[in-house]
Amino acid sequence: MLNKKVQTWDEHWKTHKQHTFDTFCKKIIKNELFNFYTEVNRRKLNEISIDQIQFLNHISDPKLIYDTPKEYVFMLNEAEIVVKDEQLGEALQALTEDKRNIVLLAYFLNLSDVEIATKLGMSTRRLNRLRHRILLELKDIMKGGGSLGERKTHKTRTARIRDY
Repeated sequence: MLNKKVQTWDEHWKTHKQHTFDTFCKKIIKNELFNFYTEVNRRKLNEISIDQIQFLNHISDPKLIYDTPKEYVFMLNEAEIVVKDEQLGEALQALTEDKRNIVLLAYFLNLSDVEIATKLGMSTRRLNRLRHRILLELKDIMKGGGSLGERKTHKTRTARIRDY
């Protein structure tokens, strides 16, 4: 009478697992499709096609195409160091040669404190203090305040007197 096949527990479990896996795969594909369309829309907003670049090359106004940044070249022990950031290059030029050499050795040539200190004939502790002051000076120059010697006002520590 009943031709319906009765599933055993093991077959039922396998069918359940297959449906669970299918649902998981569908969710993954749906999310990947969403990520794909999001990326396509982001590229439409932020990227320029080759046709538009060729059109920009035919425009006579060079400011619209691309303004190449000024490069700053510093010589240090027969090594040529090129700084492409205009603000940093101007700040490094404003430093004295000794201070500039410390920054270039530490951050552009990646020398350790011990190597720099032995080259310059000073202790590593003095080098650390000096480098810290130089970095503060660079920061101040980049903010437009001039070098430490040129600043009119600077922060000084004042001792607080407490009334007991």
